[in-house]
Amino acid sequence: MTESSPRIAAIFDMDDTLLNGSSGRMLFTWLRQKGMLNRYFRRRDIPQVAIAGLLYKLHLLDPSWFLLRMGRAAAGADTTEMWNISRRWFREMLVPAINPEGVKRLKWHRAQGHLPVICSGSSQFAVDLVAAHLGIEHTICTEWIVEGGKLTGELRQPLVYGQGKVHWMERWAGETGVDLARSYFYTDHISDRPLLERVAHPVAVNPDPKLARLAEQQGWDVVAWRA
Repeated sequence: MTESSPRIAAIFDMDDTLLNGSSGRMLFTWLRQKGMLNRYFRRRDIPQVAIAGLLYKLHLLDPSWFLLRMGRAAAGADTTEMWNISRRWFREMLVPAINPEGVKRLKWHRAQGHLPVICSGSSQFAVDLVAAHLGIEHTICTEWIVEGGKLTGELRQPLVYGQGKVHWMERWAGETGVDLARSYFYTDHISDRPLLERVAHPVAVNPDPKLARLAEQQGWDVVAWRA
């Protein structure tokens, strides 16, 4: 590859891919265990978030609606406190959940000269911490909008979900000189089909049943990254 050649990216989904589990569910569990739910979410919204989280876990809820519900429930939260809470949660719960197989694959891509990036529907309060821990410079996530040091309850559009991932990845690729048509993408979920079909090397990681069937039909690589 010459200096002027487009770069190849190694794109990683985060939840249930680089992490053994969903960061959103783990956050809610951790906050409940610590008695801190009302410091992250408005008290009146906690029951709805809990129900939405259960329905999401059972695949009975549109994930984009769940993301919007989570963002609105945190409206008015002080971002300095949010970061402080998130860093503690990250140390106690997310660091042990980082998938060793994902870390090995990340190391392999770096050895090939590929550019790592996390592309996840989760918020900056999870994605940025995981990326920093793994030494990944580039992140694309569902950004919770901040004004005056507080969360507005709104999320940057389009959400980093489904076709939205393609939107933000194409924008990022144009800015960084990456050729998505030569790149890799690792994910567990069928909702990422648009981006899987956009790259040269789609990889299904611990895939859900729908993605497993699609990967078999398309001849995509399937890997089991289990702790």
